[in-house]
Amino acid sequence: MKQIYKTSEILIICSAIALAPLAPVLAVPVEKSLNQNKISSNTNELLEQYASSGFNRLKKGDYRGAIEDFNKAIEIDPNNSDNFNNRGIARSELGDHQGAIEDYTRAIALDPNDAAAYSNRGNSKSKLRDYQGAISDYSKAIEIAPKYALAYYSRATLHNKKGNYQKAIEDYSQAIAINPNYGVAYFNRGNTYHRLRKYPEAIKDYTEAIRHKPESADIYNNRGYTLVLVGQHEKAIEDFERALAINPRYARVFTNRGIARNRLGNSQGAIEDFSKAIEFNPQDAPAYFNRGIILVQLGKSSEGLADIQQAAKLAQQQGNNALYTEAKKQIARITNNGN
Repeated sequence: MKQIYKTSEILIICSAIALAPLAPVLAVPVEKSLNQNKISSNTNELLEQYASSGFNRLKKGDYRGAIEDFNKAIEIDPNNSDNFNNRGIARSELGDHQGAIEDYTRAIALDPNDAAAYSNRGNSKSKLRDYQGAISDYSKAIEIAPKYALAYYSRATLHNKKGNYQKAIEDYSQAIAINPNYGVAYFNRGNTYHRLRKYPEAIKDYTEAIRHKPESADIYNNRGYTLVLVGQHEKAIEDFERALAINPRYARVFTNRGIARNRLGNSQGAIEDFSKAIEFNPQDAPAYFNRGIILVQLGKSSEGLADIQQAAKLAQQQGNNALYTEAKKQIARITNNGN
């Protein structure tokens, strides 16, 4: 029988390198922006009530209620940029990104120096995949407020989407310089270093991210897999176990721990992990593939072939061309060798 590639030689990183969602800045209603010269004291008091109620509803996740309150506040004073900004956030949370953009644009027209409105509009443009427009808005927010860490972070996220990894690192670094406790920025800069195969830098950032966000299974998972890639399998397994302590049903962690166990020669432990991954996520193509390869290596060719065939099917459905190609190659090798 011709030698089959070992599992460790086939798979690239299996863990999803998840970029944290962009977090909109909530613009607090401020009294100084009220058009007090043209509004009576009673009306001004009512305006503040609607604005404050809308903002409180916004924070609690009652977005429709918040929009109702901001609508009433805007009827009283159509020249208050904060209410347009906040209504835009509520609209965005409800998926009305175009309506949100219209509100942010109105807020900017009323206050051209409103960095939060530019940043928020960038978020909505990003949701509509207008990445260049979003980057322009984040850049304008930074121009207005050079210490605006979130705008740097958000722009970095889009540079990542566009494959401009060095620019992403520069922006994440700026965000971290402004806010040294920015755990998610360390995490995503680590992800970017990982994409560039700068694994020591990635591990360093993941470690710092864990210091600020020790409850995140994602960070332990990504550091663990990076440790696998640099040959530190025992340490990797420690990270995977920490991730599973946080989220015992995290399928990708089982897949990654299985890879680490296999590299340490623990084939049975690896099979158990891949089986757990499949139990929690029946669509986990890498878990099927890895389990199949090990089963073939252990002489259980028919079981292994079935797993690899399932991996090929799932990989094709999911658009994972690299895994699909490798699975088809392994199927041909097994079949041709009568296994």
